[in-house]
Amino acid sequence: MEYIYESAQRSYEDFASGRVLYNAQGTTSFPVRLASEIAQRCFQLLEKKGVQGPYTLFDPCCGGAYLLTVVGLLHGQRIHRVIGSDIHAEVLGIAGKNLSLLREEGLGQRTEQLKELLALYHKPSHQDALQSAGRLRELLRSSRVEETVCFQADITQSEECLASCKGTHIVMTDLPYGDLVSWGGGSNEPVEDFFNGIHPILDPARSVVAVISDKGQKLKHDRFQRIQHVKVGKRQVAIFEPLRMEDKGPNNRTFVPPCC
Repeated sequence: MEYIYESAQRSYEDFASGRVLYNAQGTTSFPVRLASEIAQRCFQLLEKKGVQGPYTLFDPCCGGAYLLTVVGLLHGQRIHRVIGSDIHAEVLGIAGKNLSLLREEGLGQRTEQLKELLALYHKPSHQDALQSAGRLRELLRSSRVEETVCFQADITQSEECLASCKGTHIVMTDLPYGDLVSWGGGSNEPVEDFFNGIHPILDPARSVVAVISDKGQKLKHDRFQRIQHVKVGKRQVAIFEPLRMEDKGPNNRTFVPPCC
């Protein structure tokens, strides 16, 4: 993969899971450089459509919301609403804590917690985490994030998230692929149903979808046009635009969206 926006290597240790960001057992983190690159590609595509930020960002398979939080911290000046959902209720507590770091109050609470840990245990790791928290606070100075939301939902059952997520500009998610995390629910075609689930919340003229998965999953759908596709190590990344009613899908079928 050629990095367009994150072309220079730099340290992302401030974003390490368990340092300032909270770690959710049984969930995955995500390469920060790759997350930032994908987000910036989405911003550029929206701007090319004439859609100016700040944007609403939604991850329907958010786990502990690590990916959302990293993007929100790095690019908060271009985002005003961050939404996460997951089928597994047990991870949403950590997701909520991570998303709280996108606001001054939440990061302040985490900083006080780290100070208490340093006073109790005098570990260099806690001192390092405090320094990271200070640098993350500087990022918040330019943030335009006004709202963070997380809730339980199965994205393969589309009706569960429609009301909360209408108007989403960017769907960005790392799909489950059976290492630490696998698909829940009862869908026999979870990737197909994932695309079905997100389509009704998107305005084709004002939205893009970035999907990350292992290379074994087929990232395509009749309701979406794939406009970018890259491979990064064991992962693949595809960016899509939802199709309008009059657009043709890959099988040359006219798509008429379901009645809502």
